[in-house]
Parts: sequence; structure tokens; C-alpha cells
Amino acid sequence: MQTGASGASLTDAQITDLSHFIWQRINDTLRGSDVFEPGDVLVGDPKAGEAYFNGEGKCAACHSITGDLAGYGKRYQPIDIQQRFVFPNTAGGRGRGRAAGSSRQQVTVTVSLPDGTTSSGALVSMDDFHVALRTTAGEYRSWTRTPAMKIVKTEPLAAHVELLERLTDKQMHDVVAYLASLK
Repeated sequence: MQTGASGASLTDAQITDLSHFIWQRINDTLRGSDVFEPGDVLVGDPKAGEAYFNGEGKCAACHSITGDLAGYGKRYQPIDIQQRFVFPNTAGGRGRGRAAGSSRQQVTVTVSLPDGTTSSGALVSMDDFHVALRTTAGEYRSWTRTPAMKIVKTEPLAAHVELLERLTDKQMHDVVAYLASLK
């Protein structure tokens, strides 16, 4: 505790009150909370964001300011731009399941069996023992995995996931400022 006293000196009621207080403070930071007030996320340097976008960030390899990002700053508020940039799989507050969402963001899988037959579609689930997909016709297919199977998974958002490992706070705010400037 800040007083230097041991936490063991707290009563059960105090511990319960403290846990409720912390839980409420966490909930208050969520966008669905009545008291949530978004901070100003538009604090970056748009020029540095453009340089990162076209250079180190490799964003331009998949995105175009004249294509999918044309008018981006008009379509979204800065806080939404930040959410969509850093966590694109939950953009707009809608969690996208493995077999849901736009085809651009959909994780797909191709299963090749030992007899030469293949099946492709949206990944439903995959672990060490099973793989399941839904074909474009809507058919659900699943298999017990074997060493003789070949499974190729395509993760369209892999670059965004990888970006989380190396993206700094400054780079994030710079890119958000740049994307918000695309009017």
C-alpha cells in the first residue's frame, strides 16, 4: 500500500471494496461506459506518420491513400482511426469471428488430403488435433489432423498483428494523425 503498511492488514470488506473500486475504474475506461471521455488521440505528427506508413511500417504494401484509404479522415473520427489501425479485427466495436467479417479480413485455410483432394474456405477453428472451415457455398467441413495433411492458413491481418510487436506509441500517434489528414 502507499502508506507502506502491509496489504495483509486490510479486512475482507476493505479488500472487496478495493476490488470493486478497481473494477469500476477499469469499466469507466471502456467506450460503452456512461462516463467514458475519449482523450485527444490526434497528437502525432502527420508527416512522420506518412513517412512511417510508406517506409518502416510497410502499410503502403497493402493500403492505398487513393484506394481503400481515400477520404479516410472524413469517414472516421481520430479515436476510431486509432482503433481500426491498431486492432483492425475489432474495428467499429464489432468483434469479427474467424468465419465472419469481410473477405478482405477473413482468415482462410486450404486443406490438402493425402488422396489429393483439397478444400478451401473461411477458417472456423484449428488446433493441434482438428481443422474446420466453411466453404464459399456455406458447407461446413472438418477433419482430424494427420501428419499426411497439408494445411495452408492465410491470415490477411498478419501484418497488423506483427506490427503490435514493434509499434511505438509515437509511431501509432503519427500514423493516426496522418490517416486523419486524409480528407
